[in-house]
Amino acid sequence: MPRFEMYLMLAEKSNSSVETSEIKMICWVNDSDDFSQIQDRANEVIQDYLEEADKEVIFGAASVMVKGSEVLNIGFRNKDADPDEVDEVIELFGLQEETAH
Repeated sequence: MPRFEMYLMLAEKSNSSVETSEIKMICWVNDSDDFSQIQDRANEVIQDYLEEADKEVIFGAASVMVKGSEVLNIGFRNKDADPDEVDEVIELFGLQEETAH
């Protein structure tokens, strides 16, 4: 059965600390050449993970690979999290975009 790999990076909050996790997943689809099917399945898997997470996920990113090539990159933020706190954590982990001068 066709499949794709997804690398998920999450920033999770537990009490007063924030930690990151990286997870590698294998996801199954009917046709690995059908981009919309891959996108729908990736979104479904991410949503399921977020709903079942033990800790509060404040933001994350997913990289989807098909046959060794990245075909999709998804970024997400917890809409219920304090935006200033999210920005602070993004800056702390060095994940913000840099401006060239």
